[in-house]
Amino acid sequence: MGKVIHCNKVNPSSDCNHVIRAETEEEILEQAKVHASEHGLEPSPELLEMVKAHIEDE
Repeated sequence: MGKVIHCNKVNPSSDCNHVIRAETEEEILEQAKVHASEHGLEPSPELLEMVKAHIEDE
C-alpha cells in the first residue's frame, strides 16, 4: 500500500493542491523536502514532523 500527502493539509492556509504519492514514508519525506523548497521553506525537523503527521495510507 502506498503513502500520500496533500500539501494543503500540512498547511491549511496554503492554496497549494500539490499531492505527493510514494511507496514509503522515507520517499514521501524526500519529495516533501523538494516541494518545501519550492515554497521557499527550509525542510526543518519541525516541518518534517508536521509532514509525517499528515501522511496517509493510499
